[in-house]
This record gives sequence, C-alpha cells and structure tokens, in this order.
Amino acid sequence: MRTAVVAMLALGLSACVGGAVKPSAGETVVPAADAAQREAARALRVRAGSEWSLTGRIAVSNAGKGGSGRIEWTQRGERFEVALSAPVTRQSWRLAGGPGEARLEGLEGGPRSGDNAAALLLETTGWDIPVEALGNWLRGLPAEGSAAAKLTPGPDGRPLSIEQGGWTIAYQWPASGDLPSRLDARRASARVRLIVDEWEGGAAAAPVASRDEVWESLQPNVAKLRNELSLLNLDDPAGDARANLAQGRARLIGVCGFSCVAPGIEGGASAGIDGIHYLEGTSDVVEGDEHARLLKQAMRYAIAYNQSLVAALKANTASGSAAAPSASASR
Repeated sequence: MRTAVVAMLALGLSACVGGAVKPSAGETVVPAADAAQREAARALRVRAGSEWSLTGRIAVSNAGKGGSGRIEWTQRGERFEVALSAPVTRQSWRLAGGPGEARLEGLEGGPRSGDNAAALLLETTGWDIPVEALGNWLRGLPAEGSAAAKLTPGPDGRPLSIEQGGWTIAYQWPASGDLPSRLDARRASARVRLIVDEWEGGAAAAPVASRDEVWESLQPNVAKLRNELSLLNLDDPAGDARANLAQGRARLIGVCGFSCVAPGIEGGASAGIDGIHYLEGTSDVVEGDEHARLLKQAMRYAIAYNQSLVAALKANTASGSAAAPSASASR
C-alpha cells in the first residue's frame, strides 16, 4: 500500500469536525483540534501496520441476493487472502490476490481467476464486495488511489462514517483502540455488514472491550443470538431462503427451547432438505427482556424462512415432474 499523506488527512478531518454527530451519553468528547490530531496519529499507526488479520462475521446482500457467514482476512502488504464460510450451508470460498490479479477457490467447476477481485466475486457469487477498498475501510481508513473521501468524525476523532466511491461506511468502535468493532457499508441495493471478533497486528493499540461488550460476556445467550440475527435479513427471510436455494443450499433454520426444532414445518421436512442450522443463543432459559425480544425475532424469522424454503423446494419438484413427460415424449 502507498504511504498516506498524513498532513492532508489531518486537514480534511479538521474541516469535517464542525459537522460531527452529537455524542451519546458516556462517550469521550475532546476538543476539535485534539480530536483531529488524535485521528491523524491513529491513521498513521494503522497504515504503518501493513501486515494484519481479522476474524469475524459477515452478511452481504445485493438486490435480493446474499448470504452470511464467517470471514478471515489476512493482509500482507498489497497481498490479501480472504476466507468466507457459511455455517448454515457448509459452503466456503477463498479469495486471494493483489494488484491486478485475483483467484477464487471453492466454486463448482473449479477455481476462477481475473484481474479484479471485486468483479470476480460479484460475477461468480453475486456478492458485491469492494475488496481492494475494503482492506482500508475495515480499519477505518479512506481507500488509497480511489475517489475522494468524506469523513464524518466522532467526538474523539475516530470516524463515524466514510463516504467514498459511492459507498457509505458506518462504524462502531470499542471504548478505546485503533480498530473498529463493526462496520456497515452500503451502496444502492448492495450492503456489507461485518462484526470483528478479533484483530491481529495492524495497529499499535489493540481494542479494549467496552462496557457493553463486558455486559454481553455476562449474558452469553443474549450476545450469541444477537450476533446470529445480525447476519440475517430479518426483514426478508423469504429472500434469504431464495438466495440460499439458488446456490444449492437447502438447510432449515432451527431454534432451541425445551427441545430443538425447525419451526413452521408441518408433517416433517420436505424432500431436498439437507440439514438444520440451529441459531446459537436460543434457549428455554430467558435471560431478561432483551433476550425475550430476540427469541421472538428468531422464531418469526425461522418460521418464515423455513416455510419459504419448503415451498420453493416443492415448486421445483413439481416443475421437474411436469417437465418429465414432455421431455420423454420428444425423444
């Protein structure tokens, strides 16, 4: 990666501070000039760390298509390797490359190669992920060698959002540290949401758990279920089912209470189902009002998702049966 022009970054931040979003209760607020200096120093530290990695969870949607799963990103200078795995479908991909080259493995028919990682991923999976720029955006930095960026700083100088190349990336940060804990990138109908579980390298200061994260550790099922649901399109479970089925993935969604079930299915699973993914954090032990609300969301989603998946499988089977006689008659 090219060396950042730190002076320009600091100047741009100073110009943006006047439009900072009002901080919420408990956030650290520092004078505007100090905030800009802090952010310039953070950006310098982060860019100096050219070798880094993260593990986390990702959810991608684009015009009704999408998916979710685990992500492992490893960066070595301008070389990257990204592993994506979907626990619901047990499918995985591995994308590796650098400037002007990319190779995607894990596809039916064998690996694919191209000169643009983002275009290769979109063409083969339908996932619209700006891979080259994301290496910077993940760390709360504008992408280098790209369009001009607009930064909206938070009360301590770290970005609340970055707008660049038609994308808007919103951030959540830990109480302290150089690297964000969550991002939500959007452009038109495309959306990429990522939750970071662990960073390695890439900055002088590692994130420190916030009070919310400490509280979540005391409520494991609440945290687990919240994380599971963050990777699903709760507004369109039928869309998730169609997208998964279109890629040959036909696992039901299950929830656990006194027993573990796949709700919404009457008379047993339909032909073509290849398993059940049980949402972590569902339980017959309700850990407060927040957990109760999440359990209701999980149940509503699972019912709608499973019914849509089974209906689509039955429609596909009926269509195949109807086509069979005409195919044999034409021989």
